[in-house]
Amino acid sequence: MCLNLINVILKKVLSLVLLTLFICLPNKFYAQLITDGAGVGVTVNGKSSFENVSTADPYYGNKFSYNTYDFWLPIPSFKIGKTRILGIINYRVLNFTFDKNIENSPNYITKIQEIKPTIVVRRPIGKRWTAFGIFIPTIASDFKSSFSMDDMVYDGIFGVSRKFGKKSNLEIGIGPHIMYSFGKILITPAISVDYKSNNGKWFAQLYWPRVNVFRNLGNNTQIGIAGSIDWTLHNLQNYNNYEGTAIDYAQFSAVHGGLQISQRLFDGFWLQLQGGLAFANKYTLYDSNNNSITDYKTKEIPYAKIMLTYRFGK
Repeated sequence: MCLNLINVILKKVLSLVLLTLFICLPNKFYAQLITDGAGVGVTVNGKSSFENVSTADPYYGNKFSYNTYDFWLPIPSFKIGKTRILGIINYRVLNFTFDKNIENSPNYITKIQEIKPTIVVRRPIGKRWTAFGIFIPTIASDFKSSFSMDDMVYDGIFGVSRKFGKKSNLEIGIGPHIMYSFGKILITPAISVDYKSNNGKWFAQLYWPRVNVFRNLGNNTQIGIAGSIDWTLHNLQNYNNYEGTAIDYAQFSAVHGGLQISQRLFDGFWLQLQGGLAFANKYTLYDSNNNSITDYKTKEIPYAKIMLTYRFGK
């Protein structure tokens, strides 16, 4: 009886906290924004080593592993006329562990911190059409020196989306993906897909940089596949590579993909477990002309991820 009372009190306290935090949020999240509007996650990657290294390189014979810690909260939503503005803010820590220490070297970055708000602006332009903009200004650095504008990456997607089906259960968005960082502008096409089957058993989301395909097993369990492109650009000015060439910035990237099971704990709280492989793992160093001067690669790395999230509109 005492345990039941504790559980009831815990649920009430958590519900009150969520109500206070998210009172301004809409009842439904749209395409281009994940429904897990708040949560924490830990990704543990297996040990690996870089393949294409010479014996003079500090990475030669030096194995490493890294963990990723994520925390995210919603940005309170509001409307200006017909325009809806909403989003989330994500804080990520990439923590690296090496077998051999390397002093005063960009190859021995043990911790990178990243702050990434995702702000979505949507405005209906017809019964089924919507214009949208997704703004993703990002700060990423080892924070060993004071913050500067060189630690900023400006990222965004702009376009239109349209709903399909009698129940408007399919929404497809298209538009350019524009990123500006370290004096370089990159423009690529982008597409988003948000789908839910008529019987509510299947749903899929595809948008930069994630893909999810799940099947509902009742109201409390989901199984499926999940993937994401994880990359971090960070400032590395005032460093040289092992050959003595000046470095401007670096990019660490990997593609994660695997199986995922999600279990509702209570109310909107879900526990998610994911396991699979991280592939296309790269750590690239660039000079001030945006040229790659060192390009490290690894084989596939097994990973496991655990997340505790709160979902809106589910």
